[in-house]
Amino acid sequence: MEAYMEKNVTTSPSNRRRSQRRKPRGSVRLQCRKGSLGLGPNVAAGALDLSESGVRLIVTQALDAMAEVEVVIDGYGMNRPLKRVGNVRWQVKMDNGQFCTGVEFQKYIEYRDWQNFASPG
Repeated sequence: MEAYMEKNVTTSPSNRRRSQRRKPRGSVRLQCRKGSLGLGPNVAAGALDLSESGVRLIVTQALDAMAEVEVVIDGYGMNRPLKRVGNVRWQVKMDNGQFCTGVEFQKYIEYRDWQNFASPG
């Protein structure tokens, strides 16, 4: 029993993510605006990865923690852009003055739509 307990102590923590992350396809265009109404300038400079439950992106200005943002995802073969309201969960300032930001969607992206946006991985 003692060896079992020691083994569990030394194992790495499990991945707590709710859904798989992947890089967006090259044809995917992403916009991010402060608030849930889609008003104001697009602050997105690029997307790093995308999951059914959120997105990690580069933005040009600081966003408040837990602030609502509207994310619009569009790409080749889409009938219309997909809009999701999300909350800023974390943010790190980069050396170039931009910010790496994690946004959790309030409503998940459907799996088939996520597959269309995400690179095969």
